[in-house]
Amino acid sequence: MTDSKSIVIQPLIEYWNDIHPMPQALVNDIIALTKVQSFSKGEMLLVPGKTANYASFILEGLVKSYYIRETDMAEVVTKFMHEKSIITSIFSYFGRKPGNEYIVALEDTLVTSLHYDDMQKLFKVHPVFNTIIRVTTERYLYFSEVELYNMRKPLAEDRYHFFLKHFPHLLQRLALKDVASYLGMTVETLSRVRGKYRKIQ
Repeated sequence: MTDSKSIVIQPLIEYWNDIHPMPQALVNDIIALTKVQSFSKGEMLLVPGKTANYASFILEGLVKSYYIRETDMAEVVTKFMHEKSIITSIFSYFGRKPGNEYIVALEDTLVTSLHYDDMQKLFKVHPVFNTIIRVTTERYLYFSEVELYNMRKPLAEDRYHFFLKHFPHLLQRLALKDVASYLGMTVETLSRVRGKYRKIQ
């Protein structure tokens, strides 16, 4: 365990401590078992057909997940994840099966990652860690459900309003085509909707 690593991953420790105060023994084991990884802009964190062995917490940077639509081979963005977000394929990580999505860094990104097997070790040694991961997963799934509900709204303006409400800080960090894909609309439609909002403001 190094002091420098404990400083780097401190945002993760704080995030989990906010869910439930962790004993120092658990903190020490987390520091020992997690690893810090850096990904350059454009580098893949996960590709279809590969099992997600790691769940990661973003310390710095921005990533997106997407799949390729078979009908027209278009890229469909499903999620943006930024600082203090958990990134993995839930289906693959917990199901121990190959995933079907891409996860790519949109900026130079620094994460701290926990292997699935090491998570199981922490569950056995530190019962409170079960509660922490349960709440972490609940938060992830809750927001995914909220995203899904809002993406089904028929009006493009409503979907864009959802994006502004939850991701205003990402507007200057994302390509317009990625935002449009995430919101299920064309770039032209997104530009029109943004124009309306500018006039209102």
